[in-house]
Amino acid sequence: MLVILYGLSLLQRPPVYIETVAVSAVLVLLFGTGCVRLIPTLMSMLTGAEPHMKREGDRTFRRCGTRELMKLFLIVLAVRLLEFPLTYVVRYALFGFTGTFFEVQRIWLDFYHPETAFPLYGYLSNIFWIITVNFNHARFIGSYLFTALSVVALYYLVQLDFDRRVARRTIRYFLLMPYALTLMGTVPDGLFLLFSVLTLLFLRKNKFPLANLFAFLAVLTHALGVLLFFPIIASYVSYLYGNTRNNRAVDKGYIARQILNTLSMLLIPIGIGLVMLYSRFYFGDGMWLYQFALGGTGSDSVTLFKWLDAGFSLLRTVGGNSTAIYFGTHLAQLVYILFALLMLLFAGKTIPSSFTLLMAVTIPAIALTGHVSDAARVITMTAPFVITFAARVKNRLVDAIITLILLASWIAYFFAFIAGFTGGGL
Repeated sequence: MLVILYGLSLLQRPPVYIETVAVSAVLVLLFGTGCVRLIPTLMSMLTGAEPHMKREGDRTFRRCGTRELMKLFLIVLAVRLLEFPLTYVVRYALFGFTGTFFEVQRIWLDFYHPETAFPLYGYLSNIFWIITVNFNHARFIGSYLFTALSVVALYYLVQLDFDRRVARRTIRYFLLMPYALTLMGTVPDGLFLLFSVLTLLFLRKNKFPLANLFAFLAVLTHALGVLLFFPIIASYVSYLYGNTRNNRAVDKGYIARQILNTLSMLLIPIGIGLVMLYSRFYFGDGMWLYQFALGGTGSDSVTLFKWLDAGFSLLRTVGGNSTAIYFGTHLAQLVYILFALLMLLFAGKTIPSSFTLLMAVTIPAIALTGHVSDAARVITMTAPFVITFAARVKNRLVDAIITLILLASWIAYFFAFIAGFTGGGL
């Protein structure tokens, strides 16, 4: 079916360059292979058994305490603060004196667009106006704190299924992945990451009302929140099947809990409805926000073929900074897409099946909804990709090499971002 759909797409919207056909064919084949490998994983999930998820390491299996999480929170805040002086130094080295220290930091503050932003990020971040008496600065503080909290939640989530070495490796890889630096900007990504990680966290604990509540908040934060419905419903089916197979006693308390679990599944549709009402009230069109958040519609939508053609056209341009812009935009996004597809191939027996399902639905959402030019940002906000990456690394030498490569990539992207070779980066 995938090959047929790809062939029809070639006939309906033929690409300009042969390179586009070759690259897109490789991407489609990788995705198809990942879907095939996903089938037995989903089958094991729907039968209520995931034998591959046996926790490793941590001799004492001690719980993750508040002190441990607070220490991580403060470390992340300190690390993120280092980006301020680094921003000024790099800006000065590239362009000379262009403003004071605080004026240069506006590079992180100019990316909030109320006409395309979902409502919750703006409302929550504006709370910090009490401290800053400036909405732009308030949104920055919000992004700063939301990102640190999301990293803490990610650490707690990973250590539920793996040992602390994997949890620490996950955080290190995440912070060193180039596009993670864009979470410093006034964008809802950090808040969405926090809500999506908390959704997955409570799914692992089979606390479905809480999982649906945070998914509801994610829907109010970003268009990708609707994708959380897939791992939630699959996890709930697996949970019910497991109870039936184990002949769990059905009493009044059990029935009441299942009624509550089922009703909580309505929270995501309610969230979608609230976003549409908000869009209708402020913009006169209930679908306005979704159209812009998903990359536009019709001729404005950035499809896979159109995006690849634009990249190869840019690469053929002689003169100016076109080559640097190509590496900072199209090639960087393409590397992230390949990374996501490779992680999908290896995720089946590495992470919980519900996480793998979220990865599988996120990839076509990137390719089919005009999000191709924003692929790196979307993949950064989808935690299972980096969890799979960290969990697959077992050797310390390999871990050290990967860390050095990520650090070099982060530095290179940071320079490209300050120099303006990343299309704004956000």
